[in-house]
Order: sequence, then structure tokens, then C-alpha cells
Amino acid sequence: MSHETNTTASTAQGARNTGTWLYIILTLTAALTAATAAQTSLLLTLPPWAMFMGWVAYFTRRPSAAEGFQTWVCTVLGLCVGAAAILAVPLLAPTLGSVAFPVVVLCVALTVISTRGLPVLSNLLGYFIGLITFFAAHLEPELSSIAKLGSATAIGSIAGWVVQTVEKKIRSIVTA
Repeated sequence: MSHETNTTASTAQGARNTGTWLYIILTLTAALTAATAAQTSLLLTLPPWAMFMGWVAYFTRRPSAAEGFQTWVCTVLGLCVGAAAILAVPLLAPTLGSVAFPVVVLCVALTVISTRGLPVLSNLLGYFIGLITFFAAHLEPELSSIAKLGSATAIGSIAGWVVQTVEKKIRSIVTA
């Protein structure tokens, strides 16, 4: 085997090792960030599962601070729409009877889906993640509930931003 062949094989092996180590480092970074965000949520008496909803919401758009913030605002607005829906059904039930629920769902869907045409705050997934989060929490439709879930999703969005930012920095160091 010639020296050139050994060098090429060695370079290929080094690239694989670098790729493996990069994968491990990025995986550990994301896992440590998740653990820190979950513990922060617990310390603040916020539901860690709701923090992960914010994390997921962050990655529904191109990861960036601006897009992440807009998505978080959509998520909080989705929380608000969820609280309003829970309030609306019993208010409409005496008049509309059994169709109160589908009427509220229709109104919620029309409201959320119509946001897709907005120049900003048009992240449908963010709104729906907020709705799902509010309904899954089984909390009273109060401002304190929205604040609690909004805070938890904010921690998740920040965690998503941290992971994305650190990954970008690590990748730039590796490729330098």
C-alpha cells in the first residue's frame, strides 16, 4: 500500500471519527440542555411537559431568535384561544345546546387558520401547540393558567434556541 493510499484512508477515518464525535457532542449538548430546562421548570413549579411543548414549537420554523420568539407568541396566543374556548362552550350551551362545542371549535379553527395570512405571527403549528397545551393541562381558564403555561413554553423555546445556537457554534469550530 502506498503512502498516498494510507493518507487517504487515514483522512477518511479521521472524518468519520470527527463526525462521530460531533454527533456525540451535539447529542450530549441537547440532552444536557433538556435536563437543565426540565429541572428549571420543576424549580419554578412549572410543568416540564409544557416546557417540551415550547421546545417543539421553537423548531416548527427555521431556528432563529426572531422566529423562535414569534412562534412563542403564537403559542401563547394559542393558550389564550384555548382558554377562551373553554369559557365559551358553557356560555353558549344554554342557547345552542349540543352544538355549542362544534360551533366553538369552528370559531377557533377559523380564527387560528386565518392567521396563516399574517405577515408575522402566522405560525399555525405554534397556535395549535398552544391550544393543545392548554387543553392538556386541564387548568382553569384564567390568566394565571396562561402565565404558568406561557412561562413553561418560554423555557422550552429558550432551550431550543440554546441547543440551536450551541450546535451552530460547535459546527463552525469543527469546520474551521
